[in-house]
Amino acid sequence: MNMKVARTIVNLDSVPLEKLVKNICTTVVSSLQSRKARVIAVTGVTVLMASGAFAQSVASNKAFFAKETAGITFAPVSGAGYSAPIVLVSVPAAVKTSNGGAVSATLSMESLLSTYNLTTAIVNSGKSSSSSRAAIKAWIEVDGVAMDPGEVVFNDRLQATGLTLNLTCAVPGTTCTVAGDLTLELFQATKSAQSFTFFLGPLSPIVHSVVVKAQALIECRANGVVIACPSSTLDGYANASTQAGIGKATLMIEEQQNWGKQ
Repeated sequence: MNMKVARTIVNLDSVPLEKLVKNICTTVVSSLQSRKARVIAVTGVTVLMASGAFAQSVASNKAFFAKETAGITFAPVSGAGYSAPIVLVSVPAAVKTSNGGAVSATLSMESLLSTYNLTTAIVNSGKSSSSSRAAIKAWIEVDGVAMDPGEVVFNDRLQATGLTLNLTCAVPGTTCTVAGDLTLELFQATKSAQSFTFFLGPLSPIVHSVVVKAQALIECRANGVVIACPSSTLDGYANASTQAGIGKATLMIEEQQNWGKQ
C-alpha cells in the first residue's frame, strides 16, 4: 500500500502545478454540481409531496369564495309578478362548520334595471298616468334553508308619469271643437353594484351546500291597471323596455364562532 501511495505521489509530482490545480478545481466543481442537481431533484420531490399532503380539502374549509361573471338578463314579465327564480351560484360542498358554529355570507353583485312607460292623454279627458317598475331580489340557502334575513331587495326602481291635456277654442260668434291627444315616453337604464351580508346558525358540524338564488320583478300599469309592458325605440335605443338583469357577482362565505343573534 505504501508503494501505491508513493507511486501516486510521484505521478502527482510529475504533473505541472498549474495543470494540477486546474484538474482539482474541475473535479470539485463537477462534484458540487452533481450534488446540487441531486439536492434540487430531492427538493422538488419533497415540495410535490408536501403539496399533495397539505392540499386543503373541503372538510377543512372555513371560508369559501365563488363568482359568476357570465351575466343574466331576466325575461320581461307581462303583468305584475316575479320571474322564475334562477340559481346564481351553487356550491354543493362549500364550507364545514365546527360544532355549534354559524355561517356568514356576503353577496355582492351588479344589477341592471331599465324602465319604460308610455302615457297618452286625450284632450279635455282628465289625467292619464302610467308606471313601470323593475326590481331584483336575492337570497342564500344553506342546505336548503334560507339564511337570515331571507329575501333581500338589491335594487328597485319605480317610475310613473301623469299627463293632462286641456285645450279650449274661443272664436267669437262661432262654435269650435278641439280634438287630439298627447303622448309622453320615459325611458331609464341604470347599472350599479350592491352588497349584503346574510347569516345562519348554529349549524351541525358537517360540510354545507350553499346556493344563491335571485328573482326579478317587472310590472307595468296604465291608469292603475296592470298591462303588458310596452317597448319602443327611443333616441336610438331599440330595446327601450322594462327589464332587470344581473351582471358580475361574487360570494364570500365564512364560518363564525362566538356569534350572537338579536
